[in-house]
Amino acid sequence: MSKSRRPTLEHRPAISLLVVGGPDALIEAATHVTTTCTNARVATTDLASAATKVARSRPFAIVLSDEVYAFDAAEFDALARDVKAALIAIPTESVPVKLLHERLMPLVMEAFRRHFRDE
Repeated sequence: MSKSRRPTLEHRPAISLLVVGGPDALIEAATHVTTTCTNARVATTDLASAATKVARSRPFAIVLSDEVYAFDAAEFDALARDVKAALIAIPTESVPVKLLHERLMPLVMEAFRRHFRDE
């Protein structure tokens, strides 16, 4: 039996953006912006599963509402730093989806560019 000379391939998760905790308008806006402007996929998670999902998917950005971010800002900052993800906390209360699109577009684009620049 011959041995392969190819090195072991390193597993690299798919390029993704993770939305933590919603609300639905934020998930909709993040999905629209991400799929329109990047080749990344969008994943969602609840607050309780956020750390596990971030560690497994290693997203280029973590998007959450200001309300969710305020729950434990220091922990979210550390989590994003650990996986080298941009952390995007945005006000969502009483904000229409269209305005969320407009606010997220430049933030997601910058996070996506930075992801590849810093690799």
